[in-house]
Amino acid sequence: MLCAQPLSIARFWGNRHAAVSYTFDDGLQDQYTLAFQELRHRGLKATFAIIGSKVGGVMHSSQDQAMGISGTPCMTWDMLREMAADGQEISSHGWEHKKVTRLTREQLRYEVQHNDSIIYEQTGCFPRTYFFPGNSRDSATLAFCGQDRVGCRTFQIAIGARRDSTWLNSWVDTLIQQGQWGVGMTHGIAMGYDHFADPQTLWSHLDYVCTRQDLVWVATFHDAAAYIKERDNTQLNVKQTRHGFEIKPSCSLSPDIFCQPLTLLLDGLDVSTARQGRKPLEIYNNNGHTMLDFDPHGGKIILKNR
Repeated sequence: MLCAQPLSIARFWGNRHAAVSYTFDDGLQDQYTLAFQELRHRGLKATFAIIGSKVGGVMHSSQDQAMGISGTPCMTWDMLREMAADGQEISSHGWEHKKVTRLTREQLRYEVQHNDSIIYEQTGCFPRTYFFPGNSRDSATLAFCGQDRVGCRTFQIAIGARRDSTWLNSWVDTLIQQGQWGVGMTHGIAMGYDHFADPQTLWSHLDYVCTRQDLVWVATFHDAAAYIKERDNTQLNVKQTRHGFEIKPSCSLSPDIFCQPLTLLLDGLDVSTARQGRKPLEIYNNNGHTMLDFDPHGGKIILKNR
């Protein structure tokens, strides 16, 4: 028989109230020398959208010129490989940072696909997200750039030079209160476009976010985008048995692209063990809720009562 009170998929992973993704554009070198080190120290993951033709080169900005700096150095492939190995997401910001709406079809193909190929060749990770240079896009370029990806960045909020820690902390508090996914965007850290007057502003904010991780999921853009799409495209067929429950998840998305675990809420059930196929699933608690993480493409889930 069917369960009278169906189990449900949590809004965000781990049943957090909100999610936040920190994204760094252009591949500037102090994203490695400063931001990556601070993220790694705190065990956090972020997304770095790179311009392939600029790797190992220099970016120029009006802010640099005003400060008498000829240009801002960019990360090298060695740096990017180290970051990818640590679990940071390396995303695509185009081969030459060209506004895609101004390109011919062939130019668009090269701008997008060549950058994908270089990132995969150099890091071993194919970029499953795309960040539009200058936020320029239309329905046609959104469809093209979104092919075989979990998503493109279509909304974000600047978290660089204009912000202080109080504003940044309030932003995350609001995400928690409203149950939203927030995407923060910045470029330079200590130099370069939109850089912080004092990078400590960002480090202090990250310290604050770490104290709220029971309520907010700090995730790469990839993981948050994949979770939301999988959540909204997965159905649960729940059957109650003599010993517990059988749950058959059905996800309409490609398992080759969408492989982010989802969180299943078990509140109100007295479950002793859980498995999916031959794999045991850990049952855990957060904020008074009982849950487990499962693969939406992994087949039947068996729950056994105590």
